[in-house]
Amino acid sequence: MGTTIGNLLISYDVNKSYSQVKADMEKLGYHDHFKNTNDPKTYVLPNTTLWHPKKSSDQALINLKTTCKSLQAIIEKAVAINASEFVGL
Repeated sequence: MGTTIGNLLISYDVNKSYSQVKADMEKLGYHDHFKNTNDPKTYVLPNTTLWHPKKSSDQALINLKTTCKSLQAIIEKAVAINASEFVGL
């Protein structure tokens, strides 16, 4: 069970409505980009990858399931993990 709350990274594939799924998840506080302290660069995540500063992996998957159900989109695959350190290119 993924119940630890903290920085959460979720990546998913859905069969349709990619943009709307992402927009609805962003309304729930998820982000598609991040910045590191003392670094002016903004790092953009891949298209169907988001992060949240205060979620558990269980909560993230529930949010994704609820969002997709409301849009009648099918989740093809998804993974949610606690992420304590972000590094990007």
